[in-house]
Amino acid sequence: MNRFIVVDFETTGSHPRQGDSIIQIGAVTIDDGHITESFSTLINPGQAIPPFIKQLTGITDEMVADAPTMEEVLPRFLRMLEGRAFVAHNASFDLQFLQEALLSQGYYTFDGYVLDTVELSRFLLPMQGSYRLGELADDLHIEHDRPHQADSDALATAQLFLHLLDIINELPLVTIQRLQMLVSSFRSDISELLRFFEMKKWGSMDQLDTLGRDADGMSDPDDSEKWDVYRQLALRKKPERLRASLKREESPGVPATSSFEDMIEQMIGEEAAFSRNLAGYQRREAQESMMRAIFDSMEKGSHLLVEAGTGTGKSLAYLLPAILWSKQRREPVVISTNTIQLQEQLFHKEIPALQQSLPFSFRASTLKGRGNYLCLRKFEQSLEESMEGSSQELRLVKGQMVTWLTQTETGDVEELSMPSTGQLYWQQVKSDTDSCLHRNCPWFSRCYYFQARERAAEADVLIVNHALLVSDLQAEKRILPAHDITIIDEAHHLESVATHHLGKQFSTAQLLFLLERANPEEGSYLHRFAEQLLAWPGNEKAAAVNSVRASMNEHFLRLKEKAQQLTQLLYQWAADRGEETSDTGRDTVRYQTLSFSGKHERIRKTARRVIESMSIYASDLESLLSSMPSGEKPSFELQSLHTDAAGLLKEWQEGMEMVHFFLLEPDDEYVCWMEIESRTPKKQVYFHAAPLQVATRLAEPLFDERRSVILTSATLTVKDSFSYILERMGLDRLPEERVRTLQLPSPFCYEKQGLLLIPSDLPTLGKESEQQYLEAVIQGCVDAIRAAGGRTMILFTSYSMLRVVYQGLKEQLDNEPYTLLGHGIDSNNRTKLVRMFQRETNSVLLGTSSFWEGVDIQGEALSCLVIVRLPFTPPNHPIYQARAEQVKEQGKNAFMSIALPQAVIQFKQGVGRLIRHQDDRGVVVVLDTRIVESRYGRSFLKSLPPFDTRTGPWTTLREDIAPFLRGMQSLSDS
Repeated sequence: MNRFIVVDFETTGSHPRQGDSIIQIGAVTIDDGHITESFSTLINPGQAIPPFIKQLTGITDEMVADAPTMEEVLPRFLRMLEGRAFVAHNASFDLQFLQEALLSQGYYTFDGYVLDTVELSRFLLPMQGSYRLGELADDLHIEHDRPHQADSDALATAQLFLHLLDIINELPLVTIQRLQMLVSSFRSDISELLRFFEMKKWGSMDQLDTLGRDADGMSDPDDSEKWDVYRQLALRKKPERLRASLKREESPGVPATSSFEDMIEQMIGEEAAFSRNLAGYQRREAQESMMRAIFDSMEKGSHLLVEAGTGTGKSLAYLLPAILWSKQRREPVVISTNTIQLQEQLFHKEIPALQQSLPFSFRASTLKGRGNYLCLRKFEQSLEESMEGSSQELRLVKGQMVTWLTQTETGDVEELSMPSTGQLYWQQVKSDTDSCLHRNCPWFSRCYYFQARERAAEADVLIVNHALLVSDLQAEKRILPAHDITIIDEAHHLESVATHHLGKQFSTAQLLFLLERANPEEGSYLHRFAEQLLAWPGNEKAAAVNSVRASMNEHFLRLKEKAQQLTQLLYQWAADRGEETSDTGRDTVRYQTLSFSGKHERIRKTARRVIESMSIYASDLESLLSSMPSGEKPSFELQSLHTDAAGLLKEWQEGMEMVHFFLLEPDDEYVCWMEIESRTPKKQVYFHAAPLQVATRLAEPLFDERRSVILTSATLTVKDSFSYILERMGLDRLPEERVRTLQLPSPFCYEKQGLLLIPSDLPTLGKESEQQYLEAVIQGCVDAIRAAGGRTMILFTSYSMLRVVYQGLKEQLDNEPYTLLGHGIDSNNRTKLVRMFQRETNSVLLGTSSFWEGVDIQGEALSCLVIVRLPFTPPNHPIYQARAEQVKEQGKNAFMSIALPQAVIQFKQGVGRLIRHQDDRGVVVVLDTRIVESRYGRSFLKSLPPFDTRTGPWTTLREDIAPFLRGMQSLSDS
């Protein structure tokens, strides 16, 4: 298979059997790995082109009026198609139009090989964030200047396909063979393509055997320099590292007697390497003040809170003191971030630049929770399971991971781009303590988790996330290396992460998945475990094994029925009472065990029956585990199955405890609630429990026992005061001399770079009808979008309002050149949406809470930011509700103590999305009149940078947007 035709069709719609037709063909032929011919033409479809298609493709009725018909074009296209495999991006779409066109013109349908580059990309590029053609082209540096034009799309797809062929050609033989086994039942012909490359590699091996292994230009298909092939899996070979002592030796470039001032000047002075290795680096007074304050706090053993405005360069401001302290004192510093994006940015961007710039070497590493790493033993075992009856999605996930092993150095799940099936499958193959064989595992020397732990132990600077930091505190500091200095970036999130991590989570989906893993049916690993026990020579416990198997088979189906019945009862109960309290798209209901009294007592009775049945099944599982043969050492396979079954038993017991905790005896120290997805077919229930008090659980292990903890963020103050964050963290209980604060302004000139518009005449929700309010919001957004020429992000506090406004914008802007991108509508992936927003001109991005921070869009791509509502936590949100009740009992005002400070910090984060660089310029529009009408509105305004702020009638204010943004363009032109 080495002759291909890569095709793209632009069409009038998606349904050829309902009359939609092709309006443009793009085709590129590839022979023996080279593009040999290209062809494109417009086609007269004999019907009007819908407005949406005109907007999408730029193809109009006038352009196709004199174009040839399909009847005239097909002969040439069929000559190109003859003898070639059909390749397209989303091949089923293009193929259905081709088949319909062939039938309509009296030809036979195409019956050759079909390859889909989306499917291939998912297999071969498992770390790709998106599989849309535009994103793939961007990431692979493929020229694609006219998306949704068939000739450009076909050429870009051809270049992508050639890249994918190169990847297959580079894969080791064992990987290709593994992939073949997984794709054998796919609708497309990937298996034929893989078989072609397998035969090619076997041919290379035959030639090597004939000519000798060192024949010029020949390479071993399983090149030992590239791949570590072990137990029929190929892993990316890691560069040999010199084994270094764990003892940190002081580098000659960091004399212990040097003052910090001298070292700073040496590091960042005008002649220093910083200016050469850090793109756009320039000395900033605020940044250097932050460096000095951090180092001083480390030396004096005090805690420090630093609010550093956007543009301060806080990452470098804490990294440099951390590295210098670590090298001087020969002890590690731990840096914690909330988001993976910042963790990756620090490790892959900031750290390498510092390693190039500093006159001494240092080691840095990242570490995540154990469940983020792949267990190679479990994965190998899962590949040996029968694939009969497995879904195509599960086969795809396994295939992705087989390829991923040839690309990853870390085994970190965050690298993978998996469908939802993959999230469940990951639970089966992730590393965990309960099923670990440690040094008895044949994969131990290659174990991703233990390698990460080893790197962490050797690091001068260790970068973790807040979740792992809190886990370490919970585990009495047994996870992270011993350290005295902790730097917490994005510190305003620490309380919410601790609330989640110190709480409990469970779901009916987890319960049913746990049951599925414990299925004793033929093909399951429990069945294989029992079979291995029976096959062990001379096992005197064979009769007991058979008895246990019979009991498990008898109880399992009844248990599954009871679990499904419990799921249905819980879902119906929650659906009758749930209401939207967050932007997760789920309905929420707070509850206590008393909630299930009276006619709902059936829920508690069913939960007890589930626990009783699970307890019986656990006893059977324990009996099976105790049936291991004594005497001779069992085989690795039997030992491996025993370990997994023991791990399953522990998970099973934890599942029983969770059902008991959430439905029978919740702890009074927690607030409990359920969530359901009422707008999807998933009828699952998600349980949550959060501790009411976090400060006391953080204060002792983190602040009392550490020499110095640095907390930093762009948003720690409310009205220039740190009081709120000090109280929430429990820092207000420490002696004053142990806690210092520092507030550093942004270096940006907000008076000139930013315009803040607050309409005074919009309807107020609650005073006017909801319909009037929504119509005014939609019109305000339309006006802002038109004035800014797109380039607008709209921030919401709820999905329901986002959906309504999205639909209203779509109706009003239908024939205008704006691309709407709605979170939860066009994609759930934030990174993907942001990239689409940056790439598409005149685009409009609608987002909820995750878009209020962590989104960094510099330049003109984001010129206007619309904030629809002040970001108050809904008063009926379970955590807020419970904590508010507690605060009221203490005689305090819950709104002023909790709701307002949280909203102000979130608001500051949202506004901070706009001005990200000293050359940026933009407009913020706040459509919530409470910011000027209410007394508490001043808290929001006083917490913002000094924007040029204007209030008044919206019809007047909207006229200021375009002239202000034109000022930005004239500045960039000058």
